[in-house]
Amino acid sequence: MPVFLKQMALRSSAIFIVKLMGALARIPLFRLLGAEGVGLYQMAYSFYGLILTIITAGFPTALFLMTAKDAQRGKNLVVMMLVCLAVIGGGIGYLSYRLAPDIALFMGDQNLTVPIQYIAPALVVVPLLHLVRGYLQGIESYGSIASSEVIEQLVRVCTMLGFATVWAVHGKVWAVSGAVFGAFTGAVCALLFLIIPLRMSLRVINGERLEQTISIGLPVFLYSSVTILATRLVVPVSEFLDALIVPHRLQDGGMSADQAIAVFGEIAGMAVTAVYFPTIMTAAISHTLSAKITEDWKDKKNKIFVRRSHLALQLTWGLGVVSTLFLFFYARDVSMLLFNKEEVGGAIRYLCAIPLLTGLREVTTTILWAQEREQEPVKGLLFGSACSVVLGYLLIAIPGFGYEGTVISILSLELVSVVWNMKQIKKSVNRIFLFMPALWEAFHIVMIGIGCFWVIGAVNELFFYTWPIYVQEIEKMVLFYGGLVSYMGLRFVKRNGLTIFF
Repeated sequence: MPVFLKQMALRSSAIFIVKLMGALARIPLFRLLGAEGVGLYQMAYSFYGLILTIITAGFPTALFLMTAKDAQRGKNLVVMMLVCLAVIGGGIGYLSYRLAPDIALFMGDQNLTVPIQYIAPALVVVPLLHLVRGYLQGIESYGSIASSEVIEQLVRVCTMLGFATVWAVHGKVWAVSGAVFGAFTGAVCALLFLIIPLRMSLRVINGERLEQTISIGLPVFLYSSVTILATRLVVPVSEFLDALIVPHRLQDGGMSADQAIAVFGEIAGMAVTAVYFPTIMTAAISHTLSAKITEDWKDKKNKIFVRRSHLALQLTWGLGVVSTLFLFFYARDVSMLLFNKEEVGGAIRYLCAIPLLTGLREVTTTILWAQEREQEPVKGLLFGSACSVVLGYLLIAIPGFGYEGTVISILSLELVSVVWNMKQIKKSVNRIFLFMPALWEAFHIVMIGIGCFWVIGAVNELFFYTWPIYVQEIEKMVLFYGGLVSYMGLRFVKRNGLTIFF
């Protein structure tokens, strides 16, 4: 097997395992925290995500690109930047801890004070971890990176669930604080794990090249980092604005502060976790696709590039439609099984199109990046974020429409981004995605899905009515989703062959 295929399989597997562990861990965590606790958790993490992005900037990616071109220059830069990030992260982490009461007041809930204090130490360690991974990626140490990602997530999940469970006796605020503290413990363990491969690669540092790196490489590195930061800031800024706007506008619409936080937790925490879970598959498709089509585009293999991109979009479309149908039909069952809250089922049903939209956004973004048109997905996200903020601000405060307004705000970001990306792709290669065949395929899957839903329900009432309710729910969902994915997959294979794709 070629080396790049082994590396790609290793990275894809690690990403899938990490995402799966994170998604599954949130189920017992959200049951433990409740809607209000989940709201506080999401708000604290929105602050953390924004500050972490600012501290880290685009340094890891810029370091990876520079190291891949010149390993010695990468060695010099990683040493300098580790010191710089340690100082910057330490200062901002300290300020976040000391100013936590003021930050919580700005975000609209004093209960955020302790969670922000407990997530502040992660602002010191996580940027260093990301920088080391960027350097190791540049020297193609993919095994170390993948192992560290799994270790980080495993420790984070254990800390999150363990501390939240033990501290829950002191109230929701302390349970949330224990949950967010997992970001620090996971990062520390992963960083300690990477010290050995890092030290081994830094054995020889050329003093003369160090001067050249400072005078020539550093300005280029910083410029590249700022450019990448501009692309990375869009999503965390949008999430932070949601954490500020949604609870406040819900209160303007007549809810109490506790009710607003609970609704925000139900939608942005519980429902969003459920609807984004199926995107693990499309994320794996996107990650696997990126190396292949980037190489195709670079080598000017346009026919193969179009073929692979078309198949990836077609597969993503089919999986997205199946996941959307599943969430629409079984929204209540999913909400009861995962969170034991029937009210979340309404939000899940409203957001059922997320797997389809997000999957298409991820794959189209990968295609545009492969074409070296990195600015286009950023523009789409900017337009989508602006639309989401405006709609959220206008609609959420309408009495009795807060739930629906929040959902529309979330959906608008994904929809605008997808439409923008698709439009940009069709400008350069019109054959990658054909709308009418895709619409016909969706109609076909929907008809089969409605039939499966009716048949499974009828069979369940006839033969499995004596089983416990939760077992019946799981049985129906497994049969529906597994059956429909299998059917869609076989149909996809029959229509396309996949010999070039794989």
